[in-house]
Amino acid sequence: MIIFEYMPSRLPTEIKKQRGTLRNDRANPNEPVLPSVVPAVPTWLSEDGQKTFLELGELLHDMSVLTNADALALELLCDAYSEYKAAKQVVNELGVTDVQISREGNAKTVIRPEVQIANQSFVRVFQLLKEFGLTPSSRAKVNSIEKQSQTPDIKIENFFNNDE
Repeated sequence: MIIFEYMPSRLPTEIKKQRGTLRNDRANPNEPVLPSVVPAVPTWLSEDGQKTFLELGELLHDMSVLTNADALALELLCDAYSEYKAAKQVVNELGVTDVQISREGNAKTVIRPEVQIANQSFVRVFQLLKEFGLTPSSRAKVNSIEKQSQTPDIKIENFFNNDE
């Protein structure tokens, strides 16, 4: 019998550095290092998706999180977000349910398909927001690089002062 254990996904070295959990014996010396950039806005995104791409791109660039390698994930995030907004707009205007008439003339109340679209889009958006560190809990796990470089010995000082 094969027993599968939960294995958390590997974190990039940069995230481990920011969290202060990097151990040199576990670091990947061959991990690619890419500069933080804002990729070009894809033309296939909707107008709302393009606007979101620009806003999140600047935010993620300011956080030093976004590289060209992350462009596809950002595109998917913006596309899912624009789908979510469009579906929610329909639900807000027309309601959660709809009445359908069968061939026999019977009325049946059903949930609008836009409700399911909004729910599925929300799940995708939330997962991608966590990947980029854009939720409070995922952001709390990462220290900003600037703060670390200004006070490199703060953890050691806190340890010796019993402040941990």
